[in-house]
Amino acid sequence: MIDFEVTRDSVCMGDDVDAPHYAKLSLESSLPLKELVTTILNKYQLASVASPKIYWICKINGIHVATITVTEDLCRSIQFEEGCKVHLDLLNSVHFKYTW
Repeated sequence: MIDFEVTRDSVCMGDDVDAPHYAKLSLESSLPLKELVTTILNKYQLASVASPKIYWICKINGIHVATITVTEDLCRSIQFEEGCKVHLDLLNSVHFKYTW
């Protein structure tokens, strides 16, 4: 098992109250990258935004690994970056950046 400190950007002033929206997750170290991102998304709540033009950029240890669309509290799509390699340690950072 390895640990992940997960954070995300705030989407509005009211959302800033809980910033940086921190969670610590322990996951299997043997998970492939795509399964790792999917597992994190199943355990960590991203804020939903009512526009299909809003995205979340997922960075693991500073490396852009996926782009996620979330609307109405549902993950609508995940596009994984091709060929990215992420070195995992005992403690890792995952940050979801809000963008459009």
